Amino acid sequence: MGSKILGQGDRYKAKLEKTLADGKVTKQEATAILRDAKDGQFREVEAHYLSAFVGLDAKKFDPAAHAKLLAFVKNEMVAFAEIAGDTGLASPRKQPKLTPDSEKAGVVRWETKQGEVTVDGFGMDDALQGQVGDCYFISALASVAKTKPELLAKAITTNRDGTYTVTFYERKANAAKPTPVKVTIDGTFAARSGQLEYAAARSTKELWPLIFEKAYASWKGGFDAIEGGMSATALEALTGAKPDFFPVDDAFGGADIFKKLKAVCASGAAVVALSKPWDPSEQGIVADHAYTLLGVEEKGGKQFVTLRNPWGQREPGRDGRDDGIFTMPLEQFLTSFATVEFAKL
Repeated sequence: MGSKILGQGDRYKAKLEKTLADGKVTKQEATAILRDAKDGQFREVEAHYLSAFVGLDAKKFDPAAHAKLLAFVKNEMVAFAEIAGDTGLASPRKQPKLTPDSEKAGVVRWETKQGEVTVDGFGMDDALQGQVGDCYFISALASVAKTKPELLAKAITTNRDGTYTVTFYERKANAAKPTPVKVTIDGTFAARSGQLEYAAARSTKELWPLIFEKAYASWKGGFDAIEGGMSATALEALTGAKPDFFPVDDAFGGADIFKKLKAVCASGAAVVALSKPWDPSEQGIVADHAYTLLGVEEKGGKQFVTLRNPWGQREPGRDGRDDGIFTMPLEQFLTSFATVEFAKL
């Protein structure tokens, strides 16, 4: 299964890694990083990587360089990072292009899938990621399903000819409000030997996750075009709500991060957490991966965060159910995740 959050940020990630080629980030290199961030071109993609980069072992940095970067990430970064609105093709493709891996296999075909849009409503645990790196999109779907499922119900129209129309939102440059975009797809989905290649649902009779993903791929230009992305833009595309984010790191103070998490969850926002791209400390957490953040709680004097892996499986700990849903102590969350993205609905 694909796990990559970012496609467009790969070069920035490589650039940060290059500063560590000699084993340490100098004051001059830190100054250059900050100059790049403040030149008007800094995006949330880069902000996510920089947040995780600063969270690396402090021994890898000159002390003054680390202090300067840490202060920027904690106090100024969000203000400088621009979250770009999601945009797609002017004329969405009727049949989106497969990923190169699917095409190379030579056995992936478009097959009609029988079923209902929903079996029991739009559920948080319905959507499962398949063989494309769109964890950011599937996790955004799950977060909206948890918080305000009626938005998803309103977005899908079943047409008399067996096609489906999905309404997304596009924020154009300098526009105050997003523009609705309607994308129509047929009822066929990519399959390999009868097994769905991309998104699936917990219930084999349910179609809504498949419909949303195919429509999104049609709008963007193909399944290859949705390999890697940010949940913030996906949340805006799904809801029309302007997204926001904040960095996560134990160096910022656990109490402050928990307070923010608690406030965001209480606000009725759809929330997604992005794991660290460089080796999350908690075994079982996938690096560079988007998880739906389901909630936080305080119990027995300790603080916990509950999340969902869009794969619908693989999780840290042993709770007896390999369903991708798990609760972890705040301190483990702080050392395994880099960014929280959300949209108040």
